[in-house]
Amino acid sequence: MATPAIENLVRYYNEPEITLIGSFIAIEALNKHPNVIQTHVLEKKYKSLYKISNRLGEFDVYFSFRSSFRAKFLKFFVSATNKYQFDKGKYPNRHQ
Repeated sequence: MATPAIENLVRYYNEPEITLIGSFIAIEALNKHPNVIQTHVLEKKYKSLYKISNRLGEFDVYFSFRSSFRAKFLKFFVSATNKYQFDKGKYPNRHQ
């Protein structure tokens, strides 16, 4: 679950402003966090991912807790100074 990871990021970074990008369910579960300032529900089509990535603006840091090709596709197009993504090859016995 991403909740402990988000709490760790909030502790690590000084008062971060968090933008959540994901499925409707994921957004609903986390959008009440006090540091969440913006949310975007994704559609499954790649064209939609590309369009939303262009509208998001720039970020200091981008984190993805998913290792799917769609997550990698979105990471490629999102504008961020630093980008991090879960790597199931590096952590084969861990759940994403």
